Order: sequence, then C-alpha cells, then structure tokens
Amino acid sequence: MMTSRFIPALILGAALAVSGCVGTTDVSRDIGADVLPVAAPTEFLDWDVVGVEVDVPRTLTSSEANTIKPRADIVWREDPLGDRHAQVDELMTAALAPAFEAVNGTIPVMIYIEVTRFHAQTQRVRYSNIPSEQEIEFNLTATHAETGELLSGPTHVDLTFMALGGDDAIAADSAGITQRARITERLVRWVNQEFVGPAADTLLVASN
Repeated sequence: MMTSRFIPALILGAALAVSGCVGTTDVSRDIGADVLPVAAPTEFLDWDVVGVEVDVPRTLTSSEANTIKPRADIVWREDPLGDRHAQVDELMTAALAPAFEAVNGTIPVMIYIEVTRFHAQTQRVRYSNIPSEQEIEFNLTATHAETGELLSGPTHVDLTFMALGGDDAIAADSAGITQRARITERLVRWVNQEFVGPAADTLLVASN
C-alpha cells in the first residue's frame, strides 16, 4: 500500500527535481524538547526509508573536563568513560533508525547523518542552577537506495534545546528521565514531525 508523507520544509530547496516549490523552516534553539515546529504539508514525497547510517567523524574533538562548557565538539557523560564517538553513534542510531522506519512510502531511501556537534552536560553543570543546553547538530543527506541518486542535502539540522539542571535534573534522574531519554525524545519527535506528521507522536519510545 502506497503511503505519502510530508516533504519537510527544510528539504524542499534540495528537492527541486521532484517539486517546483521551495519552503524553509528554522528549528528554534530556545523551544523545549516537547515543542517542535511542524513542516507545512505543501508538498508530498513518497519516501520509504530503508536504512539510516550515522557517522560521528573522528575529527570531532571530545572532552572529559568537568567545567561549565568544555571547548569540544563532543561532551557526553551518561555512559562509562570510553570511546565517546562510538557512544554518540550508538545513541543517535538507536533513536533515529526505528523512528525513520515510520517513513514507509514506495521510493527506497537511505538517510545519512553526519554529526557535527553533540554537547551534553558536564556533571558540574547538570547539578547546578547554571542554565545549559543539549546541543545536537548534524548534517542530513538522503539518497535513492537503489540508484544512489542524491535526493536531498546535505542539510544542516540544529536540534539544540534547553537542558534540566539543579533540583530539576535530580528529580528527572530519579524518574528515569535522563539526558539520554530527553535527547532520544528530541530526535524521535523531529523525525515524526518533519517526515511523518504530528499524528506519529505516539511512536515515541522510552530510552534505557
């Protein structure tokens, strides 16, 4: 059965070969994890996402400094000390791969995600009242899974949102609402609202 999906406004400019219309939408850095802009359903694209590949380039810097804002591309502390690039890759893939399975039209598409920044909270910031953000940025490219034809991108996506801190962070941790859980929710909501539609919010899954 053929299922049409919204073409996200953020990729309309790169899809001129399919559509004659161009539209844009900016992802706000200030809105909460539970509020995302929805692409206007001005055009349709019958994509079937058959695979998602995440790349966390080794050229990205990583820091273990317990400062307010380390000067690094990757800051991640909710996994044991180890290969932060691999840990970010695992988190992003675990969130995005099942979310994109809901994009199930007829044109087979591969999605490529190149992480450019993944800056979560240090311990010092998370348990203080210092305002902070979860900075999640990447480039997205879509190609035809069979021909390799470029369908969209690379398009830069910034899903940065405000983080919890102090007593709010302690209460969230106690309830199982970790940084991982909130980042996962942010990523899944973005896929749902940009590529599937608001009705797909029910696809949100809990993260371990």
